[in-house]
Amino acid sequence: MAVPVSRTARRKAWVDALTSELGYLGMICTTVFLYAVIALLSLAPDGTIGKLSPIHEAVQRNTYLARLLELCGINGASNLQLKIVSSIVLVLLLASYAWAVLIFRRRQDKGLFSILALTLLLCGLLTVIPPLVSKDVFSNIFYGKIAAHYHDNPYIVTPQRFAGDQLMVYVSLNWKNTAIVYGPVHTYISILLSLVAGEGITANIFVFKGAMALFHIANIFIIWFMLGYLAPRRQRFGTMLYAWNPIALTIGVGGGHNDVMMMTLVLLALYLLVKGKKWPGFVVLCLSVLVKYITVILLVALVIYLLSRREGTAERIRDLALYAAVFLLIAVLLFLPFWAGPGTFSSTLRNLQLNNFSSVGGVLSFLFASIFKYILFLPSSAADMLGSILSKVMLLPFFLAMLWFAPRRAREWRDLPECFFLVILVYLVTTSYYMPWYFLWLLPLISLRPWDRLSKWSLAVGTATIPLGTDVHPY
Repeated sequence: MAVPVSRTARRKAWVDALTSELGYLGMICTTVFLYAVIALLSLAPDGTIGKLSPIHEAVQRNTYLARLLELCGINGASNLQLKIVSSIVLVLLLASYAWAVLIFRRRQDKGLFSILALTLLLCGLLTVIPPLVSKDVFSNIFYGKIAAHYHDNPYIVTPQRFAGDQLMVYVSLNWKNTAIVYGPVHTYISILLSLVAGEGITANIFVFKGAMALFHIANIFIIWFMLGYLAPRRQRFGTMLYAWNPIALTIGVGGGHNDVMMMTLVLLALYLLVKGKKWPGFVVLCLSVLVKYITVILLVALVIYLLSRREGTAERIRDLALYAAVFLLIAVLLFLPFWAGPGTFSSTLRNLQLNNFSSVGGVLSFLFASIFKYILFLPSSAADMLGSILSKVMLLPFFLAMLWFAPRRAREWRDLPECFFLVILVYLVTTSYYMPWYFLWLLPLISLRPWDRLSKWSLAVGTATIPLGTDVHPY
């Protein structure tokens, strides 16, 4: 008589099969196949998945590729069909990533070479297809072009000034008449990439996305070496968590978002800091702020940590003045070629007023505005303004409390990655505007911390936001 197999035994058998060498190869093949499907979908001529670009025109002129898209049914697919298929592929991609997490949690025989091999293959594929998820890379290309080729100031001159430029067709409507909202380090790198690529739109897409792929690879190496120093037992697992994450690949590399570059400087600063190199780490973190201003919250956290280690009010005031002077000196020197008075930051300040339903603050703002509008019968403009203010007043204390207490809880340099993680996490939870690529601010920090419940939930929820904010319109 056969002995019944328990549910636990069946589950263990499934897990053993999924994490075996054959299971590992199956996961790799599945992942590559899904990204290949995304690449094909991005070539659909209506710009639903891959944002419309000259790449689409070149593909349609290529007999072999056009025929392939016809055979796959992509050329004739409707917008709705493409959105449904892409949603299914994204769900399968998340499942494949979860499969990789399971394998690396149970096995320790896959090292940096295995991680890099798949990453390089996927980065190469994602670099040469049209931009995914959003059209932000076209704006970045245009800002670099304004400075490099038109010899004008992208902080006060908008793409609309050059309406005759062929690139203008591909820039998102929201950014056509908006000056650059990023720091000078981003601008200098954009100028360099624009000079390398020349004026060809396709060449610029490849160069800008290729640069983000290189920054992604750099982040992998920094995480690998930092975990080798902080937690060798988590080195393989933590590095894979970042390297193969779908948001890092599809949005960071495939979308060409500069958040990857910003986090390269944050990770490098952390690596220097955990090694006890205070001033080099401080300077590199200042440079990250001048890529994308959001990391100023990490700079403030670092300063609070440094001041908490000093004794006496006079010493703290002196150190605070020194840190502020160093940051201002770096900022002034880098902003100097672009300085146009307070107007230099006008676009950035307008950008701070954004709200959306992907964020807790945005939802609260809408709810409060609805109460003011439909119950108290206030005018729409006043209701929206009051709703936004009230949501910020409610949520800001939670963020400020974490910004103050997390650095003070850190006892040594090795605790700074955890401090930065908590500060970014609470910021993302309390912000009024969230886009899926913002998760790239948190992802590398999750990779550096223990695999506890907070890490699991942060990774799962953050990665699952990949469909939010996706621009499904070609214009």
